[in-house]
Amino acid sequence: MYPAKTGEKRAVKFQPVRLVRYYFFRIIRLRGDPHSLAKGIGFGLFIGVVPLFPVQTIILIPLALLLRINPLAAFIASSVASNPLTFLPQYYYTWKVGNMILPGRVSWEHLQEIMILLKQGSFLEGINTLLHLGFKTLSVILVGGAVIGLPIAVAGYFMALYCFTTLHRKRMASHKLD
Repeated sequence: MYPAKTGEKRAVKFQPVRLVRYYFFRIIRLRGDPHSLAKGIGFGLFIGVVPLFPVQTIILIPLALLLRINPLAAFIASSVASNPLTFLPQYYYTWKVGNMILPGRVSWEHLQEIMILLKQGSFLEGINTLLHLGFKTLSVILVGGAVIGLPIAVAGYFMALYCFTTLHRKRMASHKLD
């Protein structure tokens, strides 16, 4: 490919493999106690799956610091779990599971209108939309998100603990003097 001329804009291609590699290396390069990093991954996955799109980071960072969890690991895991590609399926499945547990509270059409408002609006409009959802809608989404997020968080914690412990051992072995 030839470089773009001055003032000429290039179309940006979506490359999912590159995105996965990017997040993989961001996680692998994290330093710290394997247990704290794994807790951060598990907590970040849980918060990322519970659909509170505009306020996830505002909730995530203070809670991670309060619970003595690695906030960077939690933020990266939350970003992996909750992004524009997962937005629609995430809300759909949390609504579906939440509606099975708390039946007949919210219609899918109502939730679609809310998602459109969240996608198109600014950050403050998103928070305003969440505040005006009402208890029924919010309870269905939160219950569904918690039911889906808990097993994902537990599995993510144990997988991350294994990976970070293995990486920690390899790093320690490479620094050992004979």
